Amino acid sequence: MIQNQTYTSIGKQTVLNGKFHFVGTTHLLGKLMGDITVEAPSKIVLEIGSVTEAILTCGDLEVYGEFTGEIKSTGNVTLYPTAVVNGKIIAKSLEILPGAVVNMNAHTEAE
Repeated sequence: MIQNQTYTSIGKQTVLNGKFHFVGTTHLLGKLMGDITVEAPSKIVLEIGSVTEAILTCGDLEVYGEFTGEIKSTGNVTLYPTAVVNGKIIAKSLEILPGAVVNMNAHTEAE
C-alpha cells in the first residue's frame, strides 16, 4: 500500500527550491535547490540528469548527476563516471570512479 512506502522519488522535470527533509531512500531526477536532509541510514541517489545546488546532510550518497554545494555524509559517498561535483564533501568514506568531474575540498572522518 502506498501509505506504507518509505521512499521518495522526485521526477525529471520537477524544480524545487527550499528546505527539505526526507526519510527513506530518495531518488532525485529533477532540480533541487536549498537545504536537504536525508535521515541516516537512508540513501540519496542523484540520478543522471539531476541538478542539485544545496547543503546536503545524509547517510550514504550516490552521485550520477550534477551537484554544487556542501555534502555532509555520515556514510559512504560514491561519485560515478557521469557525476559533476563542485563544492565541499565531508564523509565517512569517499569513492571517486574514473570519469567523474570534481572540483572540491574534501576529507573523510574517522568513526
